[in-house]
Amino acid sequence: MRASYVATMRRRLRKIAGMLESPGTFYEDDAFWVNAKEIAHFHDGAISIRITRPVFSAHRDRLRADPRVSRRSPASDWITVQLESPKDVDFAAELAQLAADAHRPAAGVAAKPPPTGADLERRRRFH
Repeated sequence: MRASYVATMRRRLRKIAGMLESPGTFYEDDAFWVNAKEIAHFHDGAISIRITRPVFSAHRDRLRADPRVSRRSPASDWITVQLESPKDVDFAAELAQLAADAHRPAAGVAAKPPPTGADLERRRRFH
């Protein structure tokens, strides 16, 4: 069943303005990028989202209290959300929208594309 929630989540991410799907840095599977930053990827029926520390701080109480959410470390921009129900997908989509908003370039500045080729390989070596 988790596979269907991941598939639904992928469709939701593709609808977010400025979100691009491209090979990821951390896993062999495709990831989702905004302005040359990987902000979401999937593993083990869950989604990891780079929400930024300011976004985490703004939603700290809610995120800390939610059992679906885990954080890599207190200094990390990344959280992981387990996808086990349609409500989990809705919740993760809301967080992905916040992450996309936090990573978009300033108005009038063109977004950078996801890295490819040597640039992507360099990033993979450091992760």
